[in-house]
Amino acid sequence: MLIVTTGGWEEHYSARGINGPIDDLLFPINHGILHYPGYDVLPPFVVYKADRLSEIEFERTAQQLRERVRRLATTPPIPYRQQNGGDYLIPTMQLRPELGRPRAEGFKLHLTREEAEEMEEIEAGRHYAAGIGTVS
Repeated sequence: MLIVTTGGWEEHYSARGINGPIDDLLFPINHGILHYPGYDVLPPFVVYKADRLSEIEFERTAQQLRERVRRLATTPPIPYRQQNGGDYLIPTMQLRPELGRPRAEGFKLHLTREEAEEMEEIEAGRHYAAGIGTVS
């Protein structure tokens, strides 16, 4: 699980935000560095506007992080597709054309379909498991 702080607002790291989706920015680390060699990668804990937290907000964020750490063993990992699980064409490593949502593109293609939809629902209500995991 990556623990990340930003100076920007949560909206800055959204699909239409100036920085793009935080999950896309973290994809090379989560998928390329951690998942690829075999780690189960948990959703990140992101603190937005970290440089502007009041003392009360800092304490709330610290409590949310403690709660996330307590639940690590029961937190489902990000459901990335397995490289050699049949979803990718060999040797090009392109996702098979019949997989993924129609017209979908980008990093979410590399999540299994059902889990990608579930992650989208979770992200819509933001955030991972009972509102804990991303702090704005």
